[in-house]
Amino acid sequence: MSDMVLDKALELGKFIAESEKYKTMREKEAAMMSDVDAIALIEKFQHLQQSHQIMRMQGQELTDEQLNEVYAMEDKMMSNPLIREFAEIQEQFQKFLNQVNERISEGIEGNPPKAHSCSACGPHS
Repeated sequence: MSDMVLDKALELGKFIAESEKYKTMREKEAAMMSDVDAIALIEKFQHLQQSHQIMRMQGQELTDEQLNEVYAMEDKMMSNPLIREFAEIQEQFQKFLNQVNERISEGIEGNPPKAHSCSACGPHS
């Protein structure tokens, strides 16, 4: 029985990989990663995050100025249309995966999940 479950999981993974949501996400990712400006913005943002993470690990509090620097860099990064498009489709794909997980849970539990008002989860269908 467990082999059949694993086979079905593999089959589900293949269906997801063939979905338009997944294909679109990969296309947006490729477009973003082929753009020199987008890559530079992403690298700057990641470097800033890493340096602040090191500070926090050393027990240092981030100043308001440092936090504002992160927010400003994030805004600048998200103003790039390729990065913004990828982030949006990636969020949509994550919501899709959450829906898949909810259906799997429904199959395991035998009843639909209770509705909730988690704005991060998006609308349920």
